[in-house]
Amino acid sequence: MFKNSESNDADSVNVSLIDDQMRITGTVVSDGDVILAGQLDGQIICNKLTVQDGAILNGSIETGEVVISGTVTGDVVSINAQIEASGHFEGDLKCIGIEVEAGAHVVAKFKKAPAKILKAAAKLETEAD
Repeated sequence: MFKNSESNDADSVNVSLIDDQMRITGTVVSDGDVILAGQLDGQIICNKLTVQDGAILNGSIETGEVVISGTVTGDVVSINAQIEASGHFEGDLKCIGIEVEAGAHVVAKFKKAPAKILKAAAKLETEAD
C-alpha cells in the first residue's frame, strides 16, 4: 500500500483533499495522498497524509508518511512522521523516522513500529537501490 512519495511518475500520485468546509465521521481509505484541511473523526489509511494548520483529526492514522501542522489526537502508524512547529499531537506514535520542529506540541508514547511498516520501509529501500 505504501508507495515511494518521491516518485517522478505524475500519473502514479493521486491526491485527495478534505477541505476546510468538510467534517467526516468514519473511515477514509485512499491508495494515494490525502490532504486534510477540515475535520476527520475516525480512521484514515493512505499513502501520505498532510494535516494542514487548522485541521483536526481525532482517531487513527495508517500511512507511509505523515506531516502534521494541525491537531491530531490518536494513534499514528507510519514509516516517517513530521510534526511541524504549528502541529499539536497527542497519542501513540509507531514509526521508523520522526522529525519534530521547535514549537510543536507533542504528548506521545513512542512504540516500536509494527512488522508491516518495517517490511514496507525495507521494500522502499530496495526499490531505491
